[in-house]
Amino acid sequence: MDTTKFLDLFPFIRSSVELFDDQNRFLKKVILTGKISALDKAANLFSFTEKTIETFSGLKEELIPLLIRENLKKYTEELNSKAQISIDILIRNLFERIADVGFLATDNIIIDFLKGQESAERLRQRLIEYTMKYSVYNEIIIADAEGNIRLNINESNHLTSASDPIIQNALQTDGYIECFSKTDLFPSQPKTLLFAQKIMDNNRAIGVLILCFRFDDEMDRIFASLLDPSEHIVLTDGKEVIISSSTESAKITRELKQLYTSEEIAYRNGYLLVSAKTKGYEGYYGSPWKSVAYINAKKCSKKAPLKDPISAKCTLDDNIKSIIRKSDDVIEDLSDVIINGELIASKERVYVLTPVLDNLRTVSSSILNTIKETVSNLENIIMEGLIYDVQASSKLAIDIMDRNLYERANDCRWWAITPIFEEELTKEIPDIKKITDVLHYINTLYTVYTNIFIYDQNATIIAASNDPAILGKKVLGDYVTKTLNNHESQHYFVSNFDNTPFYDDRSTYIYSASICKNNKTWGGIGIVFDAYPQFQAMLNDSFPISKNGFSIFVDRKGTIISTTHPHLRPTERIDLDDEILRYNDQKASHRFTTYDGKKYLVGIALSKGYREYKLQDNYKNDLLSLTFIEY
Repeated sequence: MDTTKFLDLFPFIRSSVELFDDQNRFLKKVILTGKISALDKAANLFSFTEKTIETFSGLKEELIPLLIRENLKKYTEELNSKAQISIDILIRNLFERIADVGFLATDNIIIDFLKGQESAERLRQRLIEYTMKYSVYNEIIIADAEGNIRLNINESNHLTSASDPIIQNALQTDGYIECFSKTDLFPSQPKTLLFAQKIMDNNRAIGVLILCFRFDDEMDRIFASLLDPSEHIVLTDGKEVIISSSTESAKITRELKQLYTSEEIAYRNGYLLVSAKTKGYEGYYGSPWKSVAYINAKKCSKKAPLKDPISAKCTLDDNIKSIIRKSDDVIEDLSDVIINGELIASKERVYVLTPVLDNLRTVSSSILNTIKETVSNLENIIMEGLIYDVQASSKLAIDIMDRNLYERANDCRWWAITPIFEEELTKEIPDIKKITDVLHYINTLYTVYTNIFIYDQNATIIAASNDPAILGKKVLGDYVTKTLNNHESQHYFVSNFDNTPFYDDRSTYIYSASICKNNKTWGGIGIVFDAYPQFQAMLNDSFPISKNGFSIFVDRKGTIISTTHPHLRPTERIDLDDEILRYNDQKASHRFTTYDGKKYLVGIALSKGYREYKLQDNYKNDLLSLTFIEY
């Protein structure tokens, strides 16, 4: 790899190159002067010094390209990480929307409205309530089988008719349709991301449900959580069209646009660019979009030395360690030359060597400082890369968790206002089969739950999607008491992370919401999150590639929620420094620690919530994501 073309990225490396060259010239000049002055008295000494010069020149040819490669590696890996995360986080979000549109299209109130058996106002209020819970949508549209717009809920979107082909396409398609384009369904927006599905009644298509995703709002959240001020991300359609950008002031030239469709890593016109396509999630890949993260070369500057209490040498590979040993040899050889020269000058009384040795001492000191600084830069940049890895890993894991559990809080509240549940629980003898059929249907669509159950005013389970053995059992816990005393449809309650008979005596969270009618609470719905595989996947998916270590979710007491460590289990306590468990910063950080006799660099990130979840809903549950990498 020709590294010289990347020198402009790193002015401090160019300065090192110039210093190496200046010192090499000065060293040669000093040696030449010494050979002329001392003649044969120190011939062997200066012959040895010439070999040291060759070693020094060779060292520069190895050390400088290595320094460029490691700096380039750090920046490209960080940019690649951010490009990859931005597209994958988005895809994970959009995957949830597929289940939303599929399930909502079967809503009885929507079906009854299209059949003329339900009022527009009741449906409008119900759909508004839906967006109060699933706040990722800013518009919901209902069209009939002839393509006529029958209802929409966004008051600023004055919609009476539309010709967007997505309606007819949905009517002719089994399953959902996803489309991102300019549309007359939402004409005030430059482009809208739509999810559409036909509405069926007795095997006949009677209309289309269209959900409008808050695309710009979501991208702004993703960009804000990922980027430093000097970094930028653009999301493209996989070709040259930019569909979202982290900054409106980003200057996108024709040359940069061309790069979006070609190389994965490129440096051109003063920009370092790295692109990524989604890895997909649960088989879903969405549209063929590409995320491109880039930075202006002027921003790739040398940072202040790290002050962490370990030497970065322990993280270096054998090739780098070999080069560093060579640099140590050069310094040692020059020191030997000076000592031997002083002995020769004294013994042979060759006093003309004294100024030569003084100059040699000066240039040796200068070379020593240059090599030390260059090696320090090398060690520093490698350690910065490791620190970024653990911080980014811990932050990604907790972000995925927050976003995932946001959906769980939405699901339980929405399903709690299912008309069948409300109606049946008010009856003296509920139709258990009717309730069970609905629960089973929901669970087939939402597979992150092992069970979904309904309990009555006495906290007794009367229906379940799976495991009929739990019928008649009591649901215990403070979250159940709160659910049965609640009358607000926006509230939800969560169990502690404890072993429960509803999850095979393993630990999980159960999300609960009140089933109310006529201002009275008749029972609640409990959704059992499949915590073990879901949390494991989050930790595994976010762990740095080719690193040794483990990840963990813990609470403030050190209680394990999930971990990839082979000998630790959920609900066990892990012995960690109080400084780690008390960490309260909104930004990810790192610490150095020892666990089980091994030294680790630990990335730390605190759960910050997502949208309303943990931020506006009064749910408090401080969790930490920790990534441990051995050093």
